[in-house]
Amino acid sequence: MSRSSDLLARQQSNLAAARAVPFIEEAIGGTLSDEGFRRYLVIEEAFVLTAVKVLGLVVAESPTLDEAFDHVTSMSNLVGEQREYFAQLRSRFPFTGDTEALVEESSVLSKHALTLAREEGRAAALVGMYAAESLYLAWCREAAAVDVEREPAMQEWVLMHTAPPFVAQVAVLACEVDAMPESVTDEDLDRWFAGMLSAEIDFHDVAV
Repeated sequence: MSRSSDLLARQQSNLAAARAVPFIEEAIGGTLSDEGFRRYLVIEEAFVLTAVKVLGLVVAESPTLDEAFDHVTSMSNLVGEQREYFAQLRSRFPFTGDTEALVEESSVLSKHALTLAREEGRAAALVGMYAAESLYLAWCREAAAVDVEREPAMQEWVLMHTAPPFVAQVAVLACEVDAMPESVTDEDLDRWFAGMLSAEIDFHDVAV
């Protein structure tokens, strides 16, 4: 097995815990409330900006153009397809509460991801993103396979995270983990991965 596969195997219990939060359960089952979806759109759009910042730091620390290329592509997807998704939904699903307070309430994930990137470097940032994107690929694949009526915009979000560009993005992160030197220990990988999933749980708990 590869280092990324071994990491996923070791982290199955943490992935299961992150998958079991009410937001994901309800998104998969088609029972997410309108208010929950509106809250989620606010906090997820804020985190997408954080993901752009994290990948920007990854690119800045990439030693070659080849090693930067895939992450620039991922950034392009975030500021392109995903930015457009949120922009189109703001008027259709407006959040009437205090947006700034809601984003702050959910900021544990953004703060954690940025701390990994800024304080522990490129490898930590990539493992954190691998944890987040592996979680999303798994639960969105599960959701896509469930035959339920779901808010069309929620269904679009699910399908976006099972489409080839996103699958490729996760594969790139797995390859980065596989290529990490022995100086990055399995203990490092586990700590970064598990820490990101813990922050994901706190983040998603804000939505519902």
